[in-house]
Amino acid sequence: MKLQVLGPADFLKMPWKNGQGVTTELAVARRADDDGFDWRISTATVAVPGPFSVFSGIDRSLAIVRGGTLTLNVEGRPDVTLTTRTPAYPFAGELAVSSTPVLETAGVPIDDFNVMTRRAEWQHTLVQHHLDGAPVTWALPVEADAVAFLYCANGQVRLTFGDGQTVSVAEGHALRIDGSDSKACELHADANPAEVFLTTLSRR
Repeated sequence: MKLQVLGPADFLKMPWKNGQGVTTELAVARRADDDGFDWRISTATVAVPGPFSVFSGIDRSLAIVRGGTLTLNVEGRPDVTLTTRTPAYPFAGELAVSSTPVLETAGVPIDDFNVMTRRAEWQHTLVQHHLDGAPVTWALPVEADAVAFLYCANGQVRLTFGDGQTVSVAEGHALRIDGSDSKACELHADANPAEVFLTTLSRR
């Protein structure tokens, strides 16, 4: 099992594919084609209404980190409003999507969390947890090439693995787990409360 703590110095900022915003890439499996990845985990800021970039053949999940609410208009679906307490919202990257943010504080954009996987080869899960007291058990993927990824959006979280190993992840940092030999680990808030985003990535 390989554990890698990542911080702001490891992340890469880039313009949206459609030029309407900026994404911070937290982790990626690159490939040589138009979209350039097999999977990607990122955050982005949204301050004004507008369209999302189109990613054909990509499955996406979106959740809100902080800053307000975001209403999505997704082609062929009813509108949905995302908050920091709603589950991650999955949709196909080729669909036409536009968003309308309602900012909590004027001039301060919404931060969102985004996971994308190439549908033909990869699949993912994304859940958000509010840690405040009781620990949370996180089921880890054990398949070959699978990746687990934790992002701490607020506070500080401590992970305890089955072999007794512990790792702490501070606010704005992440932990990437490759080749997990544990089926699960426990998450504890070192600084209450803590907000974490948990992603698993595995081949189909």
